[in-house]
Amino acid sequence: MPVVSIWVSSKEPIASVWLRNSIDALKELKVSGIVLNDEIVKLKVLAVTGDSPALKIALDFIAHNGYYCCYFCYLPGIHQGGKRQYPYQCPHVMRMPGNFARDSSTAAQLKSNEKGHLGVSIFSEILDIKLPYSTIIDYAHASLLRHSKSMFVEIYRRLSPVIRATIDIALSQQPFPHFFHRRMKSFKDLSFIKATEIRNILFYGFLPIFHQHLQHDYLGHFALYICAMRLFHGRAILGPRTSDIANDLIMKYYQDFSSFYDGLENFVLHLHSHYERQYRMYGTFSHLGSFGQESLIGYIGSNRTGTTHHGDNICENYGIDLMLHHQIENLYSYTNIVDGPFDPDLNFDFKSNDSIIDFYNAECNCKSITCCLRAFRRYAVKQRIYHSLIYKHRQKSVSYFVRYCSKNNSTSCLFGKILMFFKFSNSNSTYALIEQYSAQGLFSDLFVSTTYYELLSKAIDHLFYVVSKKCSLCHDVVIVSQLSEHCIVFDCEEYHIITPVSSYDEHD
Repeated sequence: MPVVSIWVSSKEPIASVWLRNSIDALKELKVSGIVLNDEIVKLKVLAVTGDSPALKIALDFIAHNGYYCCYFCYLPGIHQGGKRQYPYQCPHVMRMPGNFARDSSTAAQLKSNEKGHLGVSIFSEILDIKLPYSTIIDYAHASLLRHSKSMFVEIYRRLSPVIRATIDIALSQQPFPHFFHRRMKSFKDLSFIKATEIRNILFYGFLPIFHQHLQHDYLGHFALYICAMRLFHGRAILGPRTSDIANDLIMKYYQDFSSFYDGLENFVLHLHSHYERQYRMYGTFSHLGSFGQESLIGYIGSNRTGTTHHGDNICENYGIDLMLHHQIENLYSYTNIVDGPFDPDLNFDFKSNDSIIDFYNAECNCKSITCCLRAFRRYAVKQRIYHSLIYKHRQKSVSYFVRYCSKNNSTSCLFGKILMFFKFSNSNSTYALIEQYSAQGLFSDLFVSTTYYELLSKAIDHLFYVVSKKCSLCHDVVIVSQLSEHCIVFDCEEYHIITPVSSYDEHD
């Protein structure tokens, strides 16, 4: 059964024009259904999301700088220092579907503000999940473009000019895997930064670069936020406890926020206290957001078709997209990426590596290693391309440093550089020759002196790893199925800090 999410952009001048037409069209589709391959498929409308100004329009709510502006709870907020602030408060008095509908109806009848409601949301007529449960916070706007960016500005302001220059160089020169289309910008360019660039700084670069320059209590406090966001963003690396641990981290961060910063306890910070419920209902944050729909809304906003029936135009675009995905059974077959080794190296000297010779002698009975083995520079598995060090066209990207599983223990994590890929001529299995780097300690050891050590240690050692700068003398030969993720490597004076990629499927 297809599920459709609705995105509303308050930045588009046509938003108020096509909104009613879109709702009416979706009502008709819900009744009549969509005909696909001579079958009628019923439409389900899942949720509405967007930035705060867009949700204000969609929910007919007060703006995000007013009292009772939270869609999920009855936190009034206070006016402090010329700003609307939302200090930590727990537990929340939550809005339920019943009182949400009642308050909105009262506001519509009295034409007044009823605990944040200004009227009845136009989306309440078509959503299959009752409001406010069908409201999704767009983390890219709330967490990246708003809260994280504000925190970067505040933390950067507290540093000396010399440290600022050092950090800016480290951020701008840090290499990433080849599929990162946006990397990291220096903090002096924060005015021109994009959401994905903020994400890369927040998730990957901040702790490895700042841990040498920032006072440990400040670093430990902000590390709570970073770890919580990465747990909410990627796969459940801590199993069923993932959302609980992430919520403990984010709530402790919120609770102690006023001890470190003034005037920044705004609405977007408060929204983070509702992330656990959103994660439980809708999954990881890398799958949620409105940026993926902005190109469609931008196309409609340009009015290239010359139509005044914007609702019909949007539904047509959604319909075409839905039919294409329904009719193409195997999308991977239409891509240029096919799983398996490619880019062969016909001149590789297998006799130059003792680890390959030992592995070959143990696995094969023939006497011609050069005829039996074939070398490859790259390998694709699950549509992810891994490079090796013999691939010379990688430029500055680092897609050869990986996390992989031990042959004897699938739960243990090892790290290393892929020197090359090879396979036997009479076998379908492909192997990677890896230069291993051993663990040197726990990343949480850097936070032992902080009050957040015990809480941080539950998550941070699964996200960041401290490894030796010297590789081991012997090489590992592993089957490619043991490769887990690409890793981002930060070169410190005495060690490397390694962090695996959180998610491969976010809009970039």
